[in-house]
Amino acid sequence: MKVGRLIISIQAIVIVMASSCQLVAGVIGNVTSLALYLSPMVTFLGIYRLKSTQEFSGYPYVFTLFNCALGLLYGSPFVKPHSTMILTINGAGFALETFYLMSFLMFTSKKKKVMIIRLTCGLMMAFIMEVGITVFVLHTCHVRQIVVGSVGIILSIVMYASPLSVLKLVIRTKSVESMPFLLSLFNFLNALAWVAYSLVTRDLFIGVPSGIGSLLGMIQLVLYFIYRNSMLIVSPSSVIDLSQTKQVDNAVDMPAVVKKDTGKSSFVTRVASVVPTMADQV
Repeated sequence: MKVGRLIISIQAIVIVMASSCQLVAGVIGNVTSLALYLSPMVTFLGIYRLKSTQEFSGYPYVFTLFNCALGLLYGSPFVKPHSTMILTINGAGFALETFYLMSFLMFTSKKKKVMIIRLTCGLMMAFIMEVGITVFVLHTCHVRQIVVGSVGIILSIVMYASPLSVLKLVIRTKSVESMPFLLSLFNFLNALAWVAYSLVTRDLFIGVPSGIGSLLGMIQLVLYFIYRNSMLIVSPSSVIDLSQTKQVDNAVDMPAVVKKDTGKSSFVTRVASVVPTMADQV
């Protein structure tokens, strides 16, 4: 009898500890994810001041928006019950990404606007089909988790591929100008938090994309410490030859113009390119 009570007590302690670890990992993951979702605000403040999106791409915001939508579906009661942490962060991400996408469409060119709207409509139709299949065709939570989680993994991998261009740029220029340390650090910590959450909850569909994100985050940090003291390599083509600025029949004295890389635009670009790596909760 005493042995039985002891076993029951140990099991209760293990359950409480697991629940506490799940809560802590989920809270940390929510905090770091929210910080990453808020980081594009810097980009959109610049877009609002210039009334133009310049050369920025709106695709990352579209994919992140639907990644959050999949996260909401995955964490819903009829797919994965009792997933409050997944619902809260994906709900916040969905609202923020909707704001970013609407702001982007407001200030972008007509050509980009048409392309973004087409992509958004296509993904929206695919998402509606996914919801319909999940609710009306699949009849158990286990099967629903497999289907929705698998789609989420594929979309997360597509999102995680975006920082690869930044890594290539860092290696090519031997400069970390386009890869800020704090953003790379929070990417890494965010992915680790969700890896811990997936281990506690034994959720493969959160663990796989989070594991990929933590690996890429670690690579970013390693590259940062390798090239952190390197100077940015400027190609000769980035400077306009001053002798070419006075060849208008010698009639008008044209002012000399030099292209100067101040690093400001690269900061906005690097913030916009990384965030979509942050929604790895599915």
